[in-house]
Amino acid sequence: MGICFFGCLSGYLFFDSPFWLAGVWTALITAALFYFTLQYVTHSERKLTAFLQTLGQNDFTVTFPESKQSEEYDLHHAFNKLTQMFTRLRSEKEAQHQLLQVLVEHAAVPILCFDEHTREVFQMNEAAKILLQAPYLQKIDSLKRIDAGLPAFLGALSDNVKTQLKLTVDSRVMYLSVSSRHILFDNRMIKLVVFIDVSSELAAKEADTWRKLLRVLTHEISNSAIPLSTLSSYINQLVAEAQASGRELTVDERQDVRESLRTIDERSRSLKDFVQNFRSVNQIPEPNIERIDLVSLLHDAAQLYTREFEKENIRLVTHSYPETYAFADRNLTQQIIINLIKNAMEAMSNMKSGKEIELSLSQSGKRYLQLHVRDSGVGINPEDLDQIFIPFYSTKKGGSGIGLSISQQIMQKQKGDIAVSSQVGRGSVFTLTFIT
Repeated sequence: MGICFFGCLSGYLFFDSPFWLAGVWTALITAALFYFTLQYVTHSERKLTAFLQTLGQNDFTVTFPESKQSEEYDLHHAFNKLTQMFTRLRSEKEAQHQLLQVLVEHAAVPILCFDEHTREVFQMNEAAKILLQAPYLQKIDSLKRIDAGLPAFLGALSDNVKTQLKLTVDSRVMYLSVSSRHILFDNRMIKLVVFIDVSSELAAKEADTWRKLLRVLTHEISNSAIPLSTLSSYINQLVAEAQASGRELTVDERQDVRESLRTIDERSRSLKDFVQNFRSVNQIPEPNIERIDLVSLLHDAAQLYTREFEKENIRLVTHSYPETYAFADRNLTQQIIINLIKNAMEAMSNMKSGKEIELSLSQSGKRYLQLHVRDSGVGINPEDLDQIFIPFYSTKKGGSGIGLSISQQIMQKQKGDIAVSSQVGRGSVFTLTFIT
């Protein structure tokens, strides 16, 4: 304001007034004010530059004197306030970082972080060091000494998808559930991998499955072995008594022997079929995973039973869907659907009316697609629900008990799942889950 005032006054005194000498003094005052203003601005600019340089170097130890008599009090006070704020933010950030490191380091779950591009290991907590028997790891490729395919396996992991891994470390076989996620840290995309040891859970589940399987095997073999033993003992006793008395077998005795031999032959064939079925359960082919349209698959499977639906007076309920794709083996999946439709028809075989089968699709999250086969049959008893996928366990008279077991194994090989829900007297719903 002083520069503007004295500048205008100098112009007036020089050009519009006879007091030009006074104009010289006002011009000198204007020049002096301009000089001091420029000096003040330059001085403030140097201080601002110095302040910004300290911020750029993360040096928050510099403080500026705050004297209320000084003309620079407001500027220095503002600088010191900003410095205190940045110091507090840095302290909070360091505290959070240290807390995060402590949490990660002391987490019971093994955690490994690495850069996918440079393959450099960014962080590995104590649990991961113990799991991988690696006190120090610089590159992810160093894990080849544990398992040649482990680095490639970790690199191929997709976000938020749990994958099973069988790993042998120091002659110990472990089954791990592995999941990963990408995080942006320090302008780098870091891949965070979490390992969960499920060996004990799988061992307990496997032991329970074996107990159930052995119970079914014992029951089936006993059903065949006990009659065979009884009948063979009876024939042996009959022949031995006839020989001891020196006589020929009577007509009735010969008839008994023939009937006993026929029964032995039938039970032997049944036991042979049982063994053949057992071999089928253990020889599931590896699926050829490809992107298939489940809508066309449902249509083709339903077409196979069109005549039987009409004959059995079964109402088929379908829905219109656009092309819906999932990753699976087309032939094996179609066989599963055919078996489920067949099972649904058998569940309604004793019904005279109200027979209905519904085929439908639904989305489950972003990565999964579900196929449902619903029937209005008699349903499944609650005590049978957790056993119907066990090999040779069947709720149907004369059933082999291997269809659902094979279907479950096929779905697991396709990274999918099969589940059932049922209400007695109201029907059942079998759900196949696929990865899209």
